[in-house]
Amino acid sequence: MSDPTVQSDRRTALVLGAAGFVGRHVCRQLAAKGFSVLGLGHGQWNTEERQQHGLISWLDADITPATIQSICADQQPVLVVHCAGSGAVSHSFSAPATDFSRSVDTTLAMLEFARLRPTPPRVVLASSAAVYGDQDDRDIPEDTPVAPISPYGYHKAMAEMLCESYSRFFGLETRIVRLFSVYGEGLRKQLLWDALNKFQHGTPSFFGTGEELRDWIHVDDAARLLCTAALAHGAGHAIYNGGHVRANTREVLTLLAEAGNTGLQPIFSGEAHPGNPRRLTASHERAAVILGFQPCIDLQQGLQRYANWFKTEGHL
Repeated sequence: MSDPTVQSDRRTALVLGAAGFVGRHVCRQLAAKGFSVLGLGHGQWNTEERQQHGLISWLDADITPATIQSICADQQPVLVVHCAGSGAVSHSFSAPATDFSRSVDTTLAMLEFARLRPTPPRVVLASSAAVYGDQDDRDIPEDTPVAPISPYGYHKAMAEMLCESYSRFFGLETRIVRLFSVYGEGLRKQLLWDALNKFQHGTPSFFGTGEELRDWIHVDDAARLLCTAALAHGAGHAIYNGGHVRANTREVLTLLAEAGNTGLQPIFSGEAHPGNPRRLTASHERAAVILGFQPCIDLQQGLQRYANWFKTEGHL
């Protein structure tokens, strides 16, 4: 199979979920590396917005075999990076069928597209640490058996198994990056977004114990890891963890309150979330050794950037 770093005349990449939080950062980084980037997913982008994110073409549609064929037309992508899917464990409990479709059906559509191409592209799946479930007090390596504790985690694991299957039986080059807690400018949901809105209204009360330990990675670093994995030499199937800084919820929200000059301290209910492990932290060794990848943005810097963005743009 062709190596996308070699054949410069065929450097086209397709990003699924290109308008999403991680996807748009992946688009910009691939464009900066010289790729012509096609995007498919949901989002009302005009021509100027599309171009700002490095896309030469954008289709606002569900991810299906037909829409993938449509956006590619006569283009021959050498990479397909799948960043689409549900981003919330809670949603998988309230709407499991929708969550399944967004994670599993879209992955199957991507793999079938790749399998049927005359020269199959390398495919990269942005997966989740949720596939690990609750692995006790340790940093989890990639060879740990998956043990999800939510429908969201199960669906991500199913998508991963499809990638492994298509690599084993059809010879596709597949890469999986299990992202841990991704944050950064542009994120308008999840814990940090909710926290800054609560701080703004003087109500710093949060569900949980505050001791939930997570591995945090800024979205710029997460996108760079996805691109690094996509461009790495080697055939077959590979899995990498995507994390950086270990910190519990209390530490993160305290730093965020300071970054926003709120003068507040977070208060926790003491109740545990269903499907939410007490600790979810990564072993980073494989990405460091095999890919030479090192994150660049430390937690305090990243939280300050996020707080600054929220003040100027986040409330718009």
